[in-house]
Amino acid sequence: MGSSQLIVFGFVLTCGRIIDARFLSIRTPNYWEVEPAAAEPERKNSRLSVEQALRLQIEQTQPLSWRFPEDPVDPVITPPDKFELRQPVTTNRVAVRCGENKLQVEVSQDLLGLGMLIKPEEIMLGGCSATDVDNLSHVLVFESELHGCGSTLVMTENAFIYAFTLVYNPKVLSRSGIIRSQSAVIGVECHYPR
Repeated sequence: MGSSQLIVFGFVLTCGRIIDARFLSIRTPNYWEVEPAAAEPERKNSRLSVEQALRLQIEQTQPLSWRFPEDPVDPVITPPDKFELRQPVTTNRVAVRCGENKLQVEVSQDLLGLGMLIKPEEIMLGGCSATDVDNLSHVLVFESELHGCGSTLVMTENAFIYAFTLVYNPKVLSRSGIIRSQSAVIGVECHYPR
């Protein structure tokens, strides 16, 4: 038993010496110890980085020269020298004749000025339809008593005013649900002094 212990103890000592030799060959770094040859490249790099930092700081303290970019939109086109503003043309699409106790309204079938004639059943004066249609001049004629066709009477200090409403309501074309144009309401009045 003694010899086997001696062999194991010798083996452990041998292994320990091999491990010590390996650890002794590995050098532990000493951060406080500076070698002059190794420190020189770091100084050069540090000098360069300090110089670059100073140059960058100087560049940043100088004012920037920046301008807005050119506008990509085309310049405003000026109108020609002889530009004339077109005035709206007044057309006589509705004419009113006020009588002593009757009213006559003539309406052009091209009421909206689109070149499309309206049908007599699409326009009414109050609740009354056209009394006559002039197919040659494309005019619808409405005649009514002053108190008829849904008129309203407004009395002011100086006059009696009979007000009527001319309503254009276009019909839907076939099954498509397409309406030729929008509806329109036109006020018509007859003034009579007191």
